[in-house]
Amino acid sequence: MNRDLIPQIDPLIERLQSWYGAQVEIVEQITRSPGNLDRHFTTRSSFVMRLELVMIAMSGCTLMLSGTIGDYQVDYQTTVDCLESLSIGTDEVLFVEKFGNVAERHSTFKRLTS
Repeated sequence: MNRDLIPQIDPLIERLQSWYGAQVEIVEQITRSPGNLDRHFTTRSSFVMRLELVMIAMSGCTLMLSGTIGDYQVDYQTTVDCLESLSIGTDEVLFVEKFGNVAERHSTFKRLTS
């Protein structure tokens, strides 16, 4: 973990919690070439949920987002102890995890509605 980011964890949680009830798009990009999101090395997944819960689980050091898509409960988790970079905007958060020299995951959370 990039220890310089520890002070940003509370503002991250506060920002995401301020989005409760909003439609939030989650875009996940996993690259096998850290530092490079070239389409030849990167997979991409995305979905939209109505955000209902944000929390950090000390067990496993995990950031958890929970919500619904229609009648279905959905969850998304990231690992805080692998956090490499973090950008917190008004309506968008970029959370980057680095898994050694072999992989990196970029999770973008974007508030679509308030």
